[in-house]
Amino acid sequence: MSKSNFEDYKKDIILPCKHRIISVNISNPFVVDIMFRPVRLASQLPRLKTMILDNIKSKYLCNILKHLASLRNLSSLVLIPIDHYRNTDEIYQCIFRLPVLKYCKISLKTHYRDDLLPIATNITSSIEHLVIQHSFYLKDLKALLSYVPHVRRLKFHSFHGSHSNEQEIFSCSSSKLTHLSINLKSVSFDQFELMTQTLFRQLDIIHISVDDDRTYLDAKRWENLILSFMPRLRVFDFQHIDVIKNIAVDIQSIHEPLLKQFESSFWSQRKWFFHYQFYSENCRKKVILHSVNLYRRKQYTINRQLTEYVPPRYRKTNMDAVNHVEIEGEKAIMKCVNYFRNATKLTLSQCFGESNFWLRINLKPILPVKRLTTLVINCDYFRLDQLIELLRLAPHVHTLTMNVNSIKYSNRSSFQQNEAFQFVSKTNNITNVTIKERCASANSQLYIDLCPRMQHLAIEGYYRHTVSNIQSILRETKTNIQQLCSICITNVRKSIITALKTMIESEKILDNYSMKLIDYDLYLWW
Repeated sequence: MSKSNFEDYKKDIILPCKHRIISVNISNPFVVDIMFRPVRLASQLPRLKTMILDNIKSKYLCNILKHLASLRNLSSLVLIPIDHYRNTDEIYQCIFRLPVLKYCKISLKTHYRDDLLPIATNITSSIEHLVIQHSFYLKDLKALLSYVPHVRRLKFHSFHGSHSNEQEIFSCSSSKLTHLSINLKSVSFDQFELMTQTLFRQLDIIHISVDDDRTYLDAKRWENLILSFMPRLRVFDFQHIDVIKNIAVDIQSIHEPLLKQFESSFWSQRKWFFHYQFYSENCRKKVILHSVNLYRRKQYTINRQLTEYVPPRYRKTNMDAVNHVEIEGEKAIMKCVNYFRNATKLTLSQCFGESNFWLRINLKPILPVKRLTTLVINCDYFRLDQLIELLRLAPHVHTLTMNVNSIKYSNRSSFQQNEAFQFVSKTNNITNVTIKERCASANSQLYIDLCPRMQHLAIEGYYRHTVSNIQSILRETKTNIQQLCSICITNVRKSIITALKTMIESEKILDNYSMKLIDYDLYLWW
């Protein structure tokens, strides 16, 4: 939505109906400035149940959260700031003061902190489902649990251990915890066992992921831990990734004996079966072991050197949860035997040949191309005619990301006159375009011609050409890309702001616009 349209929307719809609003979802970094001006408007939404603040500057958070504390229906909160914030403890304590909150997901851009989150004294949160998407540290776990004694579901996307020899002592404050999802980073099995012995006795379901620590492949140790301290466990969803830098090592001879331990009667009686993969990439080898009885991975990578093993008793793997498929090169497609019927995002990486054969013949048996909504090209080089063909086969793509060193085509006049190019340009529904390539400034006209309905454009900033490139793009908003209303320029210097403002105002290209620099990214909205 354009800036002027949103200002009218706030005046004509939001403010008159603020007593009826039950959900607010903001993902535009400028909208918070308008939506919560004055900030007390946050406390004037009496029926609000769900608040999602994505791409918000962190400096606004505490002030907004303090006003939300007066709301008696706010039960769900999602916070994803766009920039770094040092005082994370302040954010946490504002969240824990919300009186009826049940669900909270928070993703902060943080730096490692030496200070500890303080133990709760007079704050007790009602949160039952907590998702922490940023880095979290073992030393803060005891304090965190002291604020959320009612938590039942807990998820850590990146949980870091302690390098200290001191053992953490935990209380039984999480006796209601039944679901745990945890991605372990540098957490030893000894540290994990200590956590389990006190905190996880009531667990019904655990999802655990760990990298580069083979002690977690001790099946007998897992058996003892589960029998002794997780007696109620009914779902054990486990993934282990082992990266071996010495490519000469015979990984199958090392890992197969370890992995076969997970085929004993203890695991089969519970119907906990495992699947493992071996493959090479970038002069190293990787081994992935994961459970298959409840296959929950959202993303799947198809690698051309992949070797897979599934125990005979469980040959069928359910791929229904996968919504993002990455294909590493044209040759990888021919080895894939799975079909990802719910995939809506496709990433192409590494190398694809000159022919379009793989598009017409080999891609369709892997996923429903017509249902794709997001396409990411993450290759060194990619041919324009292949991109055109892919977009022709996937007419519902609305988000396109080009992360390439160069896109191959002859010249602008030739591709403009190309019948396939003209067809895709007239029929595609692409509204979000991200260009991450070294020749982005030279090729910006190509994407303007290809995606005339784009509303948001993100582009790499190169200081020498940034102003002139943005100037040419903004001129096109009067003719070819009239729906474009926001631009993000990544990796820019502060000095570029003045130059852009001077250019915009001298040429009177935009009448009503906002501009802000967040970290090293410049946002322009009109």
